Amino acid sequence: MNNEVLIVPINDTEAVLIAKIAAAIGLPMIISWQEHGATLDKEKDLLKKIKAGNYQKIFIVEMPGIKTEVKLQQLGKQIVIIDHHQYGTLDRAHDTHGKIKPSSLEQFLKLFNLTDKKLLALGFLPRLVRGIGILDRGFVGALGRAGYSENEIKKLFVYRKKLNTIFVDPAKEIIYKKKVQEAWKKRKEWNGFFVVTINSKFGLRAYLSELIWLRSKKSPPLILVEKGRNAISVQETQSGKALLKRFGGFIFGEGNNWGYKNQPGRKKVTLIDVKKFLIV
Repeated sequence: MNNEVLIVPINDTEAVLIAKIAAAIGLPMIISWQEHGATLDKEKDLLKKIKAGNYQKIFIVEMPGIKTEVKLQQLGKQIVIIDHHQYGTLDRAHDTHGKIKPSSLEQFLKLFNLTDKKLLALGFLPRLVRGIGILDRGFVGALGRAGYSENEIKKLFVYRKKLNTIFVDPAKEIIYKKKVQEAWKKRKEWNGFFVVTINSKFGLRAYLSELIWLRSKKSPPLILVEKGRNAISVQETQSGKALLKRFGGFIFGEGNNWGYKNQPGRKKVTLIDVKKFLIV
């Protein structure tokens, strides 16, 4: 693996676990500390690091960046994209047959032929590892569909918390969970959706999904407005692709979830806009 390298942004649970497994198998890595929305084009000194390592085959985890990808190809590098999201018109959520891809973790395990037996030998519990991939792909609902029991799901939440300590301060996590609890208490119901508003610069969608499941053992349709991040998302909806087509943004979670982050220079999408679209 000396001529191979994995580029991975440590900004969510799935990425942390990919990095841990990569380290266990001796795969060289370039770690990015960009937050959600990480791209190759924003990664400082990336080309310099790749040249210095004389890497020829490059595995890129959830860091789209067409300009940099083209530069790497022009340098004669082989690129392997590990992703399962759609970013506007850049579709990395579907395979060549139009089928939704498995999670990035699941793709990584398949690429490196990491069977349950091999994971055990490396010191990982396969059921937990694969559960993190399923959780990232389709949230708690997908775990239930995959046959995970209530007890296993609770263990996964504990495992996720342990993995998250790499990029989340445990003291701040207490604050995040309190924010989520307060936001859930103030939730509103609209047209079959729960509407929740959270004011936090740190993404709390996963915490909210966990809270809802622990209290109801369900993953209901949800509209989440994140004021601190200027973001809005719709979860557990059949309108994910339609929302993407109408507003742009990205889809995730087996195509049943849509998100959009308002940024300077982009058209602003509000809760009113989303409601008007969904009610048609």
